[in-house]
Amino acid sequence: MRRNIPVIFALLGLLILILCSACVSQPPAHQTLANQTPADRTSQQDGGLVQVSEGSSAISFDDAQQNLREYRPDPANESTGISAIYYIHGTNVDVFGNASSWIFGVSYSGGTALLSYDRGGWTEIPWNASLISEEIDAERIVSPASLFVKNNAVILSNPSPTNPERRDLDLIRGIYTLTITSGSKDRILTFNATTGELITQQ
Repeated sequence: MRRNIPVIFALLGLLILILCSACVSQPPAHQTLANQTPADRTSQQDGGLVQVSEGSSAISFDDAQQNLREYRPDPANESTGISAIYYIHGTNVDVFGNASSWIFGVSYSGGTALLSYDRGGWTEIPWNASLISEEIDAERIVSPASLFVKNNAVILSNPSPTNPERRDLDLIRGIYTLTITSGSKDRILTFNATTGELITQQ
């Protein structure tokens, strides 16, 4: 029995050393996050590591509209602002009514143009269109975000379990047209742009 005492003490010492080194080598959580870049930051969830996203690329209609007010087709001439909006398109709209890009069909002193706004800024596309549609008063329409809240049930009804949905939103002549594409199938909903009420679905 006396021969085993030194062995037992040696094993206990080794165990204590292992436990102490584990405690010392693991820095506090706030210190670890402080030393990481946003792209490298992770959060612990259910015992595993999950990458934290840096934010969505989707843009709200309100942000795009605000930037449109400040946009100048001719930067050298501060007085050349947008005079009217005739067409609005949201590309790849999410369930909150935000889009990966917004396109505005506008007129200004230099003519007409399609202005596309995304995270990279503005792109101007010449648009030689006869303005047969009525002018859009962006202050009087239901915003896409409000439209999605009001019609959430019908917009998100019966999603395909296998094919993700893509949503594109158009506004012209007082009517919102939402095209929902899943695989090779399209579902089209129309709404009154002033009230947000559903008009048709097909």
